[in-house]
Amino acid sequence: MGVQLREPVTLQALAELVGGTIVGDPQVVLTGISEPDQAAQGDVVFAWTKQHAESAFAGLATAVVAAPAFVRAGKPCVVVDNPRWALAVVLEHLFPPAPLPALISPKATVEDGVQLGEGVFVGDFAFIGAGSVIGAGTAVFPHAYIGRQVRVGAQCRIHPFAVLHDRVVVGDRVVIHAGAVIGREGFGFVWDGAGFRRIPQVGIVVLEDDVEVGAHVCIDRATLSETRVGRGTKIDNLVQIAHNCRLGAHCIIAGQTGLAGGVVVGDGVMMGGQVGVADHVRIGEGAQLAAKSGLMTDAPPQSRWGGYPARPHREWLRVEAALAELPDALRLLRQLVQRVEALERRSG
Repeated sequence: MGVQLREPVTLQALAELVGGTIVGDPQVVLTGISEPDQAAQGDVVFAWTKQHAESAFAGLATAVVAAPAFVRAGKPCVVVDNPRWALAVVLEHLFPPAPLPALISPKATVEDGVQLGEGVFVGDFAFIGAGSVIGAGTAVFPHAYIGRQVRVGAQCRIHPFAVLHDRVVVGDRVVIHAGAVIGREGFGFVWDGAGFRRIPQVGIVVLEDDVEVGAHVCIDRATLSETRVGRGTKIDNLVQIAHNCRLGAHCIIAGQTGLAGGVVVGDGVMMGGQVGVADHVRIGEGAQLAAKSGLMTDAPPQSRWGGYPARPHREWLRVEAALAELPDALRLLRQLVQRVEALERRSG
């Protein structure tokens, strides 16, 4: 079962919205959007893989949005180069977020010297510390904490129980989801002969424009300079980014990934879930790390890595294939050893 549209739309209207080409009746009426295997009469399905397309054209959906290679006969269709992008455009248009009022809750705490831009929303029990600046149209939801001398840009969303420690810098259109902690003191200690002495972390965190930070992400502030997340980078839930890390623009970091201190990540890097990166490793532009990779060494630009410890992708696949054959190889080895021992006994 998918989602029902607030108002029916025609295939023509949908095609105009995404700039697609219609195959079939443009006046077909659509009442919902669904997954290929859950579609009902009136639904449109967005198919960006061959499997999606086959299921969509064989199922009950009224219409399909598909790439040219996946178009089939039998149903009205909108042809686009990137159906997944088209889905994002349609959902943004048909299901816009509810507008927030320009409101400062009387239950919120806003300290002296705070500058609030036009149209800012501050919810119940939120806290904004002295000297902070909140840009126009930004929403600080209930129970969010923004420390002192924090700078938050325009049109941001700071969700409940998110924490922005002192002096954090946030660009425009940044989304920080519930429970994320930005600017916590970095994990730095030195042995002084009797115990571990904390090294004060006096740097900051900078989140550039259009960054999205998932729920319960931790991004630690730098020791002396800054921990920086580049423009348009998207970080999934439960990710740890340690002090002094520098992430480039438009990276994707999937859930439960951890970056140790001082890691440098180039633009457009993609990391699957539960990736671990050792301290001070450099990852080149456009590199990709498969889920659960443990990267201990630098990764060149445009390279692909997998495994623990991580290896170049093709090497990792060969190793995994060899591991699958290892039980049979060990069994054969034992048989050969037994035969050699038997021959030695006979000859002795």
